Amino acid sequence: MPDLNSISQDKINRLAELCGISESYQDWAGNTVQIPETYKIPMLEAMGIDVQDEQHIEAAIEKREKNQWSSLLPPVCVVHKGDGFSVPMYIPANRQDNTFKGRIELESGKRVSIEVKAHKLEELDRKTLKKKDRVKLKLLLPEDLPLGYHRLYLKNRNLEAHCLLVVAPETCYEPEPLSQGQKIWGSSLQLYTVRSNDNWGMGDFSDLKKLITQLAEQGAGIVGLNPIHSLYPANPEHCSPYSPSSRNFINPLYIDVMAVEDFNNCEKAQQLFDSQSFQQRLNEARSAEYVDYALVASLKYEMLEHLFTHFNEHHRKAKTFQGKAFDQFRKHRGNGLERHAIYEALFEHFKARDINSWGWPCWPEEYQDPESKEVKAFARNYKDRVLYFSWLQWLAERQLEQAQQASEEAGMAVGIYRDLAVGVDRGGSDVWSGREFYCLDASVGAPPDGVAPQGQNWGLPPFNPVALQSHRYLPFIEMVRANMNHCGALRIDHVMGLLRLWWCPTGKTADYGIYVNYPLDDLLGIIKLESHRHQCLIFGEDLGTVPEQIEAKLPPALCYSNEVVLFSCAGDRFIAPTGYKSRALTCISNHDIPTLKAWWNCNDLDLRQELGIYDAERTQAEKVARHRQKVALLKTLAEAGELPWGVNPDDINSMGFSQELMEKIHYYLAKTASRIVVIQLEDVLKLDTPVNVPGTSTEYPNWRRRLTKDFSELLSDQGNREFLKNISLTRQA
Repeated sequence: MPDLNSISQDKINRLAELCGISESYQDWAGNTVQIPETYKIPMLEAMGIDVQDEQHIEAAIEKREKNQWSSLLPPVCVVHKGDGFSVPMYIPANRQDNTFKGRIELESGKRVSIEVKAHKLEELDRKTLKKKDRVKLKLLLPEDLPLGYHRLYLKNRNLEAHCLLVVAPETCYEPEPLSQGQKIWGSSLQLYTVRSNDNWGMGDFSDLKKLITQLAEQGAGIVGLNPIHSLYPANPEHCSPYSPSSRNFINPLYIDVMAVEDFNNCEKAQQLFDSQSFQQRLNEARSAEYVDYALVASLKYEMLEHLFTHFNEHHRKAKTFQGKAFDQFRKHRGNGLERHAIYEALFEHFKARDINSWGWPCWPEEYQDPESKEVKAFARNYKDRVLYFSWLQWLAERQLEQAQQASEEAGMAVGIYRDLAVGVDRGGSDVWSGREFYCLDASVGAPPDGVAPQGQNWGLPPFNPVALQSHRYLPFIEMVRANMNHCGALRIDHVMGLLRLWWCPTGKTADYGIYVNYPLDDLLGIIKLESHRHQCLIFGEDLGTVPEQIEAKLPPALCYSNEVVLFSCAGDRFIAPTGYKSRALTCISNHDIPTLKAWWNCNDLDLRQELGIYDAERTQAEKVARHRQKVALLKTLAEAGELPWGVNPDDINSMGFSQELMEKIHYYLAKTASRIVVIQLEDVLKLDTPVNVPGTSTEYPNWRRRLTKDFSELLSDQGNREFLKNISLTRQA
């Protein structure tokens, strides 16, 4: 840490401002919190800026101002339909009488010539750099530019620049039934929890396809998934879907091996499958209470090895239709897929040498750079291994695509919604492939609040906003595109991250963190554009303290909100059904809070005491508060006409959890004004154990708990069919 007594605080604050660091913020209680300079220094260093003394800080300020003001055009500009198309243009003041010529190269290949007389443009700002005045002008562009990614070129004598010009629509895509006010319902699930007679110990894409078909038959219009991002095939025990290796690729464990073409034609695969030892392990995986990721991975990858060898010999080398389709997939996904596959092969290679090798920072230095000659030599020497990991992605994409096609054939209004995690694991593929885009000496988290007085540190390195802009948002664009594939909607976890993220410094608790701002308008514009191109509905997880800018930008952009019933208690009542937001996806609970039965019976509070998160006094206080919430919910149910028979909010002895109470709370959910509501299969099964306990790692088997019943059996039960039919009728009414 530099000696702050010798550095001007104004200069620290100026540099922080240039880098997007906030001066202050509103905390959970509505109080203004000023961020001290001592908190800003570590975050500036995390961005790769030398701040050891005032001279270096001045140089950093000068460099950033020069980068902004010395280039004729910024590297990227995002403009929105309806707002007028203009981009900033920076020129020396002595050239204001000059004429600049240029062109816009559209995605289609068409060129639009432009001529700019600088003296006719509106002046937005002026600055002196090294005793020379520079002017920021407002360059107006043709209003009839099509949506898309275009190139803007501009030149005047020795001044020349180009920028990526992104033309975005006014709003995100919205399916016609929803735009007409139709209300739909569906289910949200953690796919790995799904139990069936066919899967190999965890839910897979074939389960998803069948589940979609059966739910559609009962009137559902949407099915939501946990993040299905790629984790670590060679380290299956790393199982948190919110700490992925890559957000651009899929977890191969969701592949249904038996649905792979040629499974029945591969002699070695059939011999392995028929062996007594394999069947014994398979039965063990299927009957387990919790997902045994190591066992599931050993079963699937052992079989997939044989199937890949068969595919390589009989399809890829023989150039069959399937072989050509795989090669086309590799070409389409390009360098990103190649790097990810190389990473997977390297991870497997070094994990075999050292079981404690958890990611690329553990590798020899020459392998930490994806462009090194050693990495390129490895890719050549292990070409088939790299192809294998690319093939796994191809299989996963195809099976996910088939599941979404099933939703379309069944007439679902939306179909699958995918979940985009807020960050990636620092040792994973995305960071290794593009380390310049991340700040590894910081972690994403949340500021202190009433529940977590020291804040939360999620351990995920954030995108560097300066690097994102300088690289024309290409990593963000690639990520958004990848996650809008083969689905009808995308849930953006912690959508406030489009505006700002809470950065925590390495080695300190989250209460030493700060907010770092991101270009909301630009990132939202890219999401809107890709949303239309993929015909993908967007909704954001906007729970907690929502900044004004989010409220002002997202609803007008038709970015749906995320409402949670169990967070909707206001005094002695919950929100009335008509009080919920219309353009929202509303649920009773989610993966971070207890199931409905656990919430009602306070099992979650007892569990937190058992795990040492709460002491006995805190647990009792929480139970008292929970009882008040249950009474408030019962009163709200009564006013909505859904109070269970025999339940009296004033008589604790009548307030036991029951099938009827579960159903009545869901009918209240179905009556809400929200256009989308989703139920959890856990609640239909009346489970009382969570899939995840926030704030724990090894203390509780997070991301492993399975459903207790085969989903086909669950959905064929006559009582459950009547319940879901009533949900559909209530929604339609």
